[in-house]
Amino acid sequence: MGELNIFNLQDFLKQNNCEIYVETGTGIGVCLSHMLQYGLKKYHSVDLDTDLIKKAELKFKDHNVEFFNDYSHKALEKIVPSLPKEVPVLFFLDAHFPDADFGKTTYEDSIRSYKDDALPLGKEIKTIKKHRDISKDCFIIDDWKLYDPDRAYEFGGWGHKDLQESLGLKTCSSEILENFKDTHDFQVILRHQGFLFITPKRKDEKSIS
Repeated sequence: MGELNIFNLQDFLKQNNCEIYVETGTGIGVCLSHMLQYGLKKYHSVDLDTDLIKKAELKFKDHNVEFFNDYSHKALEKIVPSLPKEVPVLFFLDAHFPDADFGKTTYEDSIRSYKDDALPLGKEIKTIKKHRDISKDCFIIDDWKLYDPDRAYEFGGWGHKDLQESLGLKTCSSEILENFKDTHDFQVILRHQGFLFITPKRKDEKSIS
């Protein structure tokens, strides 16, 4: 789990005209808390863990956040069609290994129980693209080491790669990037467990600080 609060995204959001925030993987609300300071028009947050969602709803009850307690790709089926087509969106995709990150089960049991829903990133992107022209949208993918493990990430590599593949859950960074190659640029940031910033192609793009 990486945390967006290590980044100052004010210029990033302004440069890309993002006015709506959608995240998969509410967790304990660290990233949502950080994003609320930027005063976007609307926030959507998804988590499969009912306990986490209930706590988040209480914590953020005074904010303009809509919560969804469901599988991320199923929640996106509801969220994405409702988004204004002309307004650029920042999608923060951080849903993976239900129950395991918060110690409710092991990573092995999470993969066995949820199968391909243990790493739903491919389904999430497919769902978003089905309902929306993404050419003006931005994406931040957290825990990029899960998909591109052979880099020197700040918090080290992914220790469960062999287990993941032995249980039939394979990931490939090239398959993910293929979805964006014609419309977006990519920047891998090695902080924490790795982030992939995906932004609309532009000549004057700045690095993330």
